[in-house]
Amino acid sequence: MQFDVSFVVPMPPEQAWPLLLDVRRIAPCLPGAELTDVLGDNRYKGRARVKVGPIELSFAGEAELRDIDNQAHTASVVARGAEGKGRGNAAATVRFQLNPDAAGTKVVAITDLQLVGAVAQYGRGAGLIKEIANQLTQQFARNLQASIAAEQSAAPAPAAESTAATATMPNAAAAPPQPPAAIMPPPPVQAVSGLSLVWAALRAIVARWFGRG
Repeated sequence: MQFDVSFVVPMPPEQAWPLLLDVRRIAPCLPGAELTDVLGDNRYKGRARVKVGPIELSFAGEAELRDIDNQAHTASVVARGAEGKGRGNAAATVRFQLNPDAAGTKVVAITDLQLVGAVAQYGRGAGLIKEIANQLTQQFARNLQASIAAEQSAAPAPAAESTAATATMPNAAAAPPQPPAAIMPPPPVQAVSGLSLVWAALRAIVARWFGRG
């Protein structure tokens, strides 16, 4: 199945591009996902966990960044994973592009997804899968925006401001340098609640139905 999702990053494309290529930095923002190893040559290992009621699906696999075009701001991610209890496999190719937006940068991602085995039953309703992917993407966008905002608020004041403050107090002793703000480690990875995702997806589908009416 194929579907597309999009989200906005609050910075211009020139700044958003290297950020979105930094897999180690953005991986903690994806709900239920964990980066476990960096293999080099834009290849990574990781795992993702989704819980649907009493059933928890855990996928482990590899992903690779390909077709990186720094001028057009386009790239692809090819990922493959196997469910930990042998309930199937998943493979996906995600092509994404950055476009200027009034709020910063709009990221458009087009995904080709293949599910094999018992997990394929979740792919029978392509519309529902698309909405679940959209919910995950919006959660990722909110986490990424919060991470960017936290880094910006913790950034030190520009050197010009420090120079100006020193010039107004010529006889004052220089203040000792302050240590950089500590970066909080990401919280432990928890399985994403599939029921909450399904409920949010169903609400979005029903809202569209009534919108057409």
